[in-house]
Amino acid sequence: MNRDEQIVDAYLKSLDLGNVVYEPDGKVPPDFLIGGRIAVESRRLNQHYEVGGRSRGLEEDSIPLQQSVERLLADFGQPRDDRAWFVFFHIKRPIPTWKVLKPLIRAELERFLEQPSSDTEHNVAIHSGFEISLIRASTDERVFLLGGNHDLDSGGWVVSEILRNLSVYVAEKTKKIAQYRSKYPVWWLVFVDYIGYAHADNEVEVRQYFKRPADWDRVLLLSPISERAYEI
Repeated sequence: MNRDEQIVDAYLKSLDLGNVVYEPDGKVPPDFLIGGRIAVESRRLNQHYEVGGRSRGLEEDSIPLQQSVERLLADFGQPRDDRAWFVFFHIKRPIPTWKVLKPLIRAELERFLEQPSSDTEHNVAIHSGFEISLIRASTDERVFLLGGNHDLDSGGWVVSEILRNLSVYVAEKTKKIAQYRSKYPVWWLVFVDYIGYAHADNEVEVRQYFKRPADWDRVLLLSPISERAYEI
């Protein structure tokens, strides 16, 4: 059970509608079964882009890339003089592979240390789709510290992004359960909402514009950071 499934599992148990079983039929739908009759499919609701005919969450690129950058920065160790730098990176798809990026980033950072800038901020385009910014840091822990990242493909109005991604993921899940739909009388679809975090500010508009397909008896958005959820 991954983290998102654990969040859904805890939420379903909090409803006290019956025994909650994870993957009652194995690696096929549903993900959960409540009281032997309510089948529940779950999924992360995130921003995505299309690649190779499938939807891919933005974090599928940004999280591994962040981890790789952090490991690379750690290799540089402590400051060689009295200066340390926060490193921020900015990405825009298509993103080069880490095999391409790693030596380019390393070479640029080595060059920077050999000829340090007197400015407090330094911006470098490493490759098309990847840039870094270096900002002076008041620490001597390491010469380079990851300050954060900016995914230029993310953003947009929260409600429109919720609706846009819902339309894709609901269709995917509806297709996935088609051959299993008759096995249980009730089907729910629960999204762990990483776009709007199931915030009350979005609830009215999302309910207004989202049309629940007949295949689902309930569709719910669940916050990954609180116990808040709402039905749409």
